[in-house]
Amino acid sequence: MMQLDENFDKLIKKEKWKKIVKTIAISFVTTLVLLFIGYTVSNRGMALQYEKAKEMANIIDMIESPNLISRSQYLSKTGWVTSQLKSERFKNIDGYLVAAVPLEINFSLFDVGYARDQNSPLTIPITKTKDIGAFSRENGEKLPMFFNPKHKQKSTEQEAKPTHEARTLSGLKNHVAEVAISFKEPMTYAEIQAKLPDHLLINWYWLGMASDQLSVTDTIGKVIGLNADEAGKLEDESLETPSSSSWSSANYPSFVAAVKTAAEKRGYNVAGIDLYQDALKQVEKYPTLKTAKFAGLIVSGRTENLAKLDDLPFVYATNVGLQTEILPYIQPTK
Repeated sequence: MMQLDENFDKLIKKEKWKKIVKTIAISFVTTLVLLFIGYTVSNRGMALQYEKAKEMANIIDMIESPNLISRSQYLSKTGWVTSQLKSERFKNIDGYLVAAVPLEINFSLFDVGYARDQNSPLTIPITKTKDIGAFSRENGEKLPMFFNPKHKQKSTEQEAKPTHEARTLSGLKNHVAEVAISFKEPMTYAEIQAKLPDHLLINWYWLGMASDQLSVTDTIGKVIGLNADEAGKLEDESLETPSSSSWSSANYPSFVAAVKTAAEKRGYNVAGIDLYQDALKQVEKYPTLKTAKFAGLIVSGRTENLAKLDDLPFVYATNVGLQTEILPYIQPTK
């Protein structure tokens, strides 16, 4: 009888172990299946977010990169649920490529956005003149500013009077620089080609603002316009499709498509005004390059030529950006 009880106990223990092993095996397989499903879903989700990040980068390159040229677009950080898209950027200063702050966009399964607050540069008084200047938070580079002549300044705003910095370049010898020009009145593409001196290179065309409510400091880091080609020109070739994959730099229809996409999918609100919606109003009014009007430019050239900009009758304000020394083995474009 005792032996029978012992055999029965062994049988019970054996069955218990079988159940335990079976439970562990089922749990292990279930975990693997769940991990595989999670990994697959995550990969697909991150692939979709990657496409959104690329579209954001393309929009930024097309409509809000004043004299900023992207030379690459790659994943600088990769992870299961977070990654970073990075693009090295340069400025064309009359034929000299000067490194600028890279464009970095973080994206995850749930969000796509800037890696840091690149659209909020430092705005501080320049020591000698007391005029407001804009500077990059990352490396301190001076950012060229635009001024809207229609804007009526309010007493509560940070003081930023129109500047005439181009004339100060007369004392900087053997250098090339970039200068933002704000026009007294918007001009057509044809008028700009006729009036701008030939010894200056046009780098970027500023769309300006439909609204007169925003000050210069409200829009620093978020000015909207399009980059010119290496000769300072724009194209007006129609697009086969409005998707970002078909956009071409220096092409006005691509710029219009990018503004429309930004107005549809993104928002940037300052003092109750969405800057993308403001830009949309203008491109809808001026759908072709022939009809388009621009409120200003970024130009580059030799400093002695830039110093004469403030004497031109159509110039409302000038503001200097980056500059670099002329080297004996690299001749400026102009």
